[in-house]
Amino acid sequence: MKKVFFFILFLLFISLKSYSQNYSDFTLQDLEGNDVKLSKLLEKGPVMISFWATWCSPCKEEMKKLFPVYEKYKDRGFTYLAINQDNQKSVSKVKSYINANGYSFPVVLDPDKSVFESYSGVGIPYSLLISKDKKIISKHLGYVTGDEIKIESEIKNALSAE
Repeated sequence: MKKVFFFILFLLFISLKSYSQNYSDFTLQDLEGNDVKLSKLLEKGPVMISFWATWCSPCKEEMKKLFPVYEKYKDRGFTYLAINQDNQKSVSKVKSYINANGYSFPVVLDPDKSVFESYSGVGIPYSLLISKDKKIISKHLGYVTGDEIKIESEIKNALSAE
């Protein structure tokens, strides 16, 4: 009984930690070596940060489905920021993958996973939608076809709230 109590207490602690998570600014380098700062992107409007890797099939599917959403709302201030989680051995594949798919959204590298960890990442794909006033509006862990409909709705709500 004592073990069950502590297990429930542990789960409660973990869930409270994820709900109380706050915005954390960062600067990472893009594929050309330029600095990209989250707070600068937020000046234009809401930002969806999406943690992904070249070896992650659901990540690549999410990017494919959200690219048209980014194209649809980028002129209204929305930014889709893909934060790559590949290690040093596979990071060389990132630029060719992005170019081969014709993606035009910003892509940055987080090789030591410090930003991923600062946002309590536990798996990928992991996405967070952050409002212009630096509040985390939503979080998504994993991706299945159809998630893009809910995510687009969240983006539209964030844009209309400005």
